[in-house]
Amino acid sequence: MLRLKGKVAFVTAAGGAIAGSTARLFGKEGAAVACVDINRESVSKTAADIVAAGGQAIPIVCDVTDESAVKAAIDKTVKTFLKLNVVLNAAAFADPLLPLHQLDLNLWQKTFDVNITGMFIVTKFSIPHMLHAGGGSFINISSIYGARAARNRPAYCSSKGAVRMLSKSVAVDYAKNNIRANSILPGPVETPRLLVANKNMEDVVERHKPHLPAARLGHPEEIAKTAVFLGSDESSFMSGNDCFVDGAYNAI
Repeated sequence: MLRLKGKVAFVTAAGGAIAGSTARLFGKEGAAVACVDINRESVSKTAADIVAAGGQAIPIVCDVTDESAVKAAIDKTVKTFLKLNVVLNAAAFADPLLPLHQLDLNLWQKTFDVNITGMFIVTKFSIPHMLHAGGGSFINISSIYGARAARNRPAYCSSKGAVRMLSKSVAVDYAKNNIRANSILPGPVETPRLLVANKNMEDVVERHKPHLPAARLGHPEEIAKTAVFLGSDESSFMSGNDCFVDGAYNAI
C-alpha cells in the first residue's frame, strides 16, 4: 500500500541527509515531491533519485528566508502537481558553539532567520493551497534541543523550541480546516553535519553516551518513517504534538 498515494509534498532542505531521506521515502510511498534546497547539486540529486525509482519529483533551488523565492517555489509546485498536501519544514542553521555573551547578533539572527522565520514563510504561503485542497499536514523538524538545553547553543536551542510552538499554533488555528501540524524532535542522528565538530561517529556516541540508552545514533531513515506517518491519513487525528525520535534520549 502506498501511504502517500495522490499527495503532493513540499520538502525543504531536501539536499540534506534527513530531509533528503524523507523526500525519497515520500516518493517511494506515492507522493509527488517538490525537492527544495539552497544547494542546486544536492537537491537535483535527490529529485533525480526519486524519478529514477519510478516516482515524481522536481528540484527547486530556494532560500527559505527569501519571501518572494518561497512563494514562487510553492506556486511552481502547485502549477506542476496541481495541489499541495504535505510540507516538511527541515531547513536549519546551526550556530557555532558559544556561550550567549560571546554570540554575535548576526549569528543569532541568522539562526532564527533560517530555523524559524523561514518556516513561518513556507507555512504562510502553503496554507492557502492546503485550504483549497481541503486540508494538509505540516511536519516541522525541531530537535531534542528544542525540549532540553545544550551547553553553548543558546540560539539553536531557542529557535528549535520556537519550532514546537509555531507547530502548535498552526495546529490550533487551522484544526477546523483539517490542517494538521506536528513537530519531530530527533535525537543525535548519523549525518555528515555531526562530523563538523567530531572526528568520527564513535566520538559522537561517546559524547552523548549518558543520554543514549541504545548506545547508538539514529539514522535519517528513522526520521523519514516518522514523517511518512505524520504526512499520511494514518495520523489524521494527530496534531500539535511533539514527536520524539531519539532512542529514549529525552527520557533520561
